[in-house]
Amino acid sequence: MAAGPVGPPVPCGSPAPRDIMSFDEALADPRGRHVRALSGRQGVSTVSDTIRTECFDETPTRVVSGQGALESSRACLAGMGIAKALIVCGENVAKLPEVDQFTRACHGCIGVELFSGAEPDPTDANVIEGGRIGREFGAEVVIGIGGGSSMDCAKAVAAEIGAPGWIASQDRPGEPTSIEHDVLPIVCVPTTAGTGSEVNPFSVITFAQTRRKLVLNHEALFPRCAVLDPKLLVSAPKSVRVAAGLDALTHAVESYVSKRATPETRMRAAEAIRGVAKFLARVAEDADDMQAQAGMQRAAMVASLSFAKTRLGIVHAMALPLSALFGVPHGVANAILLPHGMRFNVEADAEGFAAIAAALGVETDDMSTADAPSAAPEAVSALAAEVGASTTMGEVGVKADAIERMADDAMQSAHVQVNPREISREDVVAVYQAAM
Repeated sequence: MAAGPVGPPVPCGSPAPRDIMSFDEALADPRGRHVRALSGRQGVSTVSDTIRTECFDETPTRVVSGQGALESSRACLAGMGIAKALIVCGENVAKLPEVDQFTRACHGCIGVELFSGAEPDPTDANVIEGGRIGREFGAEVVIGIGGGSSMDCAKAVAAEIGAPGWIASQDRPGEPTSIEHDVLPIVCVPTTAGTGSEVNPFSVITFAQTRRKLVLNHEALFPRCAVLDPKLLVSAPKSVRVAAGLDALTHAVESYVSKRATPETRMRAAEAIRGVAKFLARVAEDADDMQAQAGMQRAAMVASLSFAKTRLGIVHAMALPLSALFGVPHGVANAILLPHGMRFNVEADAEGFAAIAAALGVETDDMSTADAPSAAPEAVSALAAEVGASTTMGEVGVKADAIERMADDAMQSAHVQVNPREISREDVVAVYQAAM
């Protein structure tokens, strides 16, 4: 079933540690229309040996991270006085023991409704159904648990609850997302280390009738809090761990060379690239490597801090139609297209790509100014091969006769405008053909 109350309640237990109650600040004024900026409040608060809270200048989202963070966070919801929470996730995530325990523990403190109808690429129909369930339940907060799809769905559901029919009005390629009503506060709990959706204002939704996959972007969609617990990443199969990690790498690489990049965003992107280079192969090999899982979780989150400011580029513009038309998971599409998009862009920012190569672990000091930038896409291809990622569109069912339609759709993406090299429709067709 897509929705329903959780199982038997368990006692709330002891209150959360005092420091983690700063979580409340991130959810203050739960009926507020927009989240408050936290500029100048960047910092870290240590809660226990394994859990800490952080806030960043780039996002109003407070981040609670470490093993056991999920269990600690539920007491904060009860401490806020919230009476009802809607949990949005997919069917597989709903079956995770940690999620079942969390939902039952929440039910012992507050009313909980579970909507497990978030599809791997959420559709407008998912949002409508989740919004209806949350509205009828009287939800006061929406908690998205899962990969990027579940978190994106949760954000859109939080907006749909307050205005039935809102999602249908957003199928407008190239136009800004419009929100003129109150959005419920959002808490995001990632179970993959890829999208970084937990700290950004984006929600990627597929509109079934028009077969368009669009990126909704509005400050009201920023989560109030993100809960990063590496224990939740263990159950994902290797293919998902790999695709998520290469998705995070794509975010970091495209953000680093975006036309909107700044020294600050490049610092975040470089940290993320180094993290993926260090930890992805370890995570692919051993899901129980908690240090590597936490490292990938942070890399994905930090990459999102960067691209939320810069947007992305040709790879993401081209990846969206693969998902919309052929159901290719977003991370898989990015993994396939990333080396090709990088090769297309190298000439536009040789210095930037040389820095990316160095962050990936390439010894560039003795390379020529021509060879160092070109080493970056080759390093990405080598990493993808090492972790067993798909490398061609044909492998994942994309048909060559759809390239013309995909190119038309890709050119409508806002990501095209910030790509470091000017893009024509013919360029997009050529990159698709190279990746075929």
